[in-house]
Amino acid sequence: MARSPLGALRRVLAQLLTLLLSRGEFAALELAQARAQLVRWLLLGLVAATFFELAVLAASGALAVMLWDRFGPSVLVVLAVVFAGVAAALLRRLRREIAEMPPLFSETLAELAKDRNALLGDDDSAPAQDSGRSAQQRTAQEGSGNRGAGL
Repeated sequence: MARSPLGALRRVLAQLLTLLLSRGEFAALELAQARAQLVRWLLLGLVAATFFELAVLAASGALAVMLWDRFGPSVLVVLAVVFAGVAAALLRRLRREIAEMPPLFSETLAELAKDRNALLGDDDSAPAQDSGRSAQQRTAQEGSGNRGAGL
């Protein structure tokens, strides 16, 4: 039984669509993981900030009352400076963690590049893909890391 060119084309298109669907599912999974991580960071940060704020408020009030007779309003100024320093350090850490997060869909883009290279038989360009990131994305990410150091 001879196979027709139209049948072969249909099989190739079916395989291509299956491949695209699996990559789409992979991208959706990556997006869901990124969303879950973001929600977790926000909730954890809000809960921690709330309890930390309550503790600092209580300790600050107690300290201000205990030292008011001796140092007066300067106690409040010192507390404000200390709190601002702690807040700046926490924000700097948060910005660093966000900057170090890999680009969204980087794994999906890398897999699509591998698929393209396998289909086209172009194995020489695989190392140049750098996990799906372009030179502009790498430059932008490295530049944003340097700008965050001043916070």
